[in-house]
Amino acid sequence: MKLTSIRSLIALFLMVTLTLSGCSLFQKKTGTEPMELKSFKETAEIDKEWSRGIGSGQSKGFSILVPAIEDGKIYAVDFKGKLIAIDSKTGKKRWSKRVTSPKLSLWGWMKIYMNMEEMDPNWQISAGVGVFKDQLFLASYAGEVIALSSENGTELWRTQLPGEILAAPQSNGSIVAVQTLNGKLFALDAKTGVRRWFYDNPPPVLTLRGTSTPAVTESIVYAGFSNGRLMAFSADTGIIMWDQRIAMPKGRSELERMIDIHASPLMAGGLLYVGTYQGKISAVSGATGSALWAKDGSTAENMAVQGDKLFVSDTEGKLVCYSSASGEILWTNEKLLRRLLNAPQVVGDYVAVVDYKGYLHVMNTSDGELAARTRVGRKGARAPLLTDGERLYVFNNKGKLMAFTLKAD
Repeated sequence: MKLTSIRSLIALFLMVTLTLSGCSLFQKKTGTEPMELKSFKETAEIDKEWSRGIGSGQSKGFSILVPAIEDGKIYAVDFKGKLIAIDSKTGKKRWSKRVTSPKLSLWGWMKIYMNMEEMDPNWQISAGVGVFKDQLFLASYAGEVIALSSENGTELWRTQLPGEILAAPQSNGSIVAVQTLNGKLFALDAKTGVRRWFYDNPPPVLTLRGTSTPAVTESIVYAGFSNGRLMAFSADTGIIMWDQRIAMPKGRSELERMIDIHASPLMAGGLLYVGTYQGKISAVSGATGSALWAKDGSTAENMAVQGDKLFVSDTEGKLVCYSSASGEILWTNEKLLRRLLNAPQVVGDYVAVVDYKGYLHVMNTSDGELAARTRVGRKGARAPLLTDGERLYVFNNKGKLMAFTLKAD
């Protein structure tokens, strides 16, 4: 049994709580509502450099389509298969391509793109964009993996896999690692799409909907699974190099025992940082899997690291800064509780997140104090924020891709 996502789980809980309490404007608050935003003295400036529409954006489901940056270009796709390559500095379009190709008449396509008719979910793009040098990788709800040229969007190959794909395929140029919702990890030949090897890790009875995105190096594929295990595989052969349990299930109910690794393993300085839902935030050796440190915590979002700091959006809506070396909590910002924060991203002296109402919150990396705020879309932004070191890129749920710069006011 699959849950829709951690965000939908929390949203459902909030809705039920409000309904049971009467949900009247004149009743007292229950303490379970998203925390109200309060004004503050801004010490940073958020400048929008450009904005471009990417078709219809995210689907009404809970797919997380994430743009990718490579060699001065940013690639983004909407759930209907509109893929666009954009100059990351200017926002100018380099090329665009329609990826999905169901056999429809011209009128059929017009009805879909004018929102007169829903697209068959099996045709929808559910994962991407993965990128490695001259190749882009997408995937569909039906389990299709699609490779395209990053130069012009020309399709290179398609491969059908037996399972729904909700995490962007990742490549090292030799293989393409793909994780499916039913607990399988596949390695495909990067040139042909032919299956090289696969591993099956059957999921527990109840899990979050989605998987972490594999992390791939020249020789190793790292993958986190819904049973709380982080594993390293030989990229060439699929041989298991090590297997580390990050968290143990606790509680009596299946809901309490959920310990999914939903956040993608984060590689930095020879270490892997990994977080589980209702479990642990940990740092392990990339070579051996041995744990450097582990702290109680819960997250379903990708993490960010900068030097000696690790930034985590936890499932309660706190932004927590850990020492990347020891796991000591350096600071916690609790001013955004229950606002369903997306994955944090670091740009210079600031760390940023977007909440469920589409507010972009910028905080100081030194102490977690709010520095600036702006709105980037009323429907939020499920996709993790991206950076090229100079700009912060936001892809909101309605399909707007925006580039911002941050500087002290």
